[in-house]
Amino acid sequence: MGAVLKKLTPYIQSNESLSNIVRKTLYNYFYKPYSQILKIKDIENCRENILEKISAPGIFKCNLPKRLNIKESYVENTVPGISVYQFENAYVDINSSAFWIKNNLVVYRSSGERLNEGFVTVHNSKDAKVIRKNTEQLDEGFFLGGNGSWNWFHFLIEIMPKLLLFNKKYTRTIFVHEIVKQTPGMQSVLKILAKDKFTIQYLNPEKTYHVKKLYHINDFNHVQFNRFDGEIKAEGTFYNKEITRRFSDEILNNLKTEEGLPDRIFLYRKNTHRVAANQDEILNYLKDFGFTAVCLEEIPLAQQAGYFKTARFIIGISGAAWTNMLFCRNQPKAICFTPENAASFSAFSSLGHIFEVDFYTQLYNNNGLHSDSNFIINFEEFKELFKYINGEQ
Repeated sequence: MGAVLKKLTPYIQSNESLSNIVRKTLYNYFYKPYSQILKIKDIENCRENILEKISAPGIFKCNLPKRLNIKESYVENTVPGISVYQFENAYVDINSSAFWIKNNLVVYRSSGERLNEGFVTVHNSKDAKVIRKNTEQLDEGFFLGGNGSWNWFHFLIEIMPKLLLFNKKYTRTIFVHEIVKQTPGMQSVLKILAKDKFTIQYLNPEKTYHVKKLYHINDFNHVQFNRFDGEIKAEGTFYNKEITRRFSDEILNNLKTEEGLPDRIFLYRKNTHRVAANQDEILNYLKDFGFTAVCLEEIPLAQQAGYFKTARFIIGISGAAWTNMLFCRNQPKAICFTPENAASFSAFSSLGHIFEVDFYTQLYNNNGLHSDSNFIINFEEFKELFKYINGEQ
């Protein structure tokens, strides 16, 4: 029997149909416990794991980006209810929003969203292949990881606000990505939220962790990390306005922001991706209107927050820097240069709406390559948009 099964190994490895019962059985026979094909289970069907219900489901009006001569519009996205969950004997990866529990992969997913991050290597609508890395045992903790937990936007908007809602009566241990230790801005936010109430355990993305008692709060701020079709859409984007504002106040109230900073800023990009070939041309034009170049990755969080808190006009290329609209308090105007294939990307426009930012986008051609540099921003089109927003037309 073993010899027969071994002859089927090429079929097991090459067959793309994860839902094929024979393939699943054979794959799990050969590769357990290091890799398995699991049944996908929506977290909304894990009612037996709910410890506390915080809010009911709802609808979020997702604001699409405004452009010159294009009126503001929105789409309505469904928002799940917020709950505190407890899972026993769960396998987790700090880079994944999914949990491996028995023969299931527990996930939250919106339409078209791709989940293969961390230890999830591939999936379809029903099943997922998960690879268990070097495994470490943990007793208990509250999970503050997930897709993009290493990224400033996802860390600040989707993950850290959960700590406002979590009660230390369940556990005093929190799990976060080890990159937080190496990133001063992330570390500052974590210290403000955790204070002396929690013990912080940093998880290595190269490991899988077996947690005897895992606590989790599902997303109430959510932007699709990736999609099957590779597109960037408004679908699946939602925010809880009240919690997001409360989170913003908590951070600002615990930061010593600078006073007297320039109120017209250009978000200058260097030593990174998505840098326009004519970025300096635009900056030189804006200097005549009182704009100052700010390279956010070179300054501490308190100063970043101070710039956005003071700002009355913000201009720059799409990127994680726009997450700092969280700190806007002066109802600024904004122009964000955005790739054509992200014309309906609403994460920043919706965030701006919450903090009363008059947010516009100008599209540039990037041949569908979202992270590439050396693209050209149409300068004449920019001047027309700027003059319109600046009240010169």
